[in-house]
Amino acid sequence: MSTPQEQFRAFLDLQRADYRRALPEKLAQLQASWQALDAAAAPPALDGLERQAHTLAGTAGTLGFRELGLAAKSLEELLARAGQGGGALTPVQRTEISQALAALLASLPGD
Repeated sequence: MSTPQEQFRAFLDLQRADYRRALPEKLAQLQASWQALDAAAAPPALDGLERQAHTLAGTAGTLGFRELGLAAKSLEELLARAGQGGGALTPVQRTEISQALAALLASLPGD
């Protein structure tokens, strides 16, 4: 018979494994959202993208994907600053966001 701690550890291990399997799709959705916003002629509404990055940062950190969580947090902070102006993104902001997203994608843990 297992202890409550062992049961909790087993539960967390399952959660981590499920999250790890879902990460490629989550990152693909984030990337697709940015590509759609980046291609839009109108000033992008960054709130949804910022929320995606925020959620990814929190969950990744909670489940032990530290590097991924830090990369998502960096993206979230860039998006928050960029969204404060309310107008069109500058070329520098677009480049910074694209680079932060690339860093996030590169931080996807290996199998």
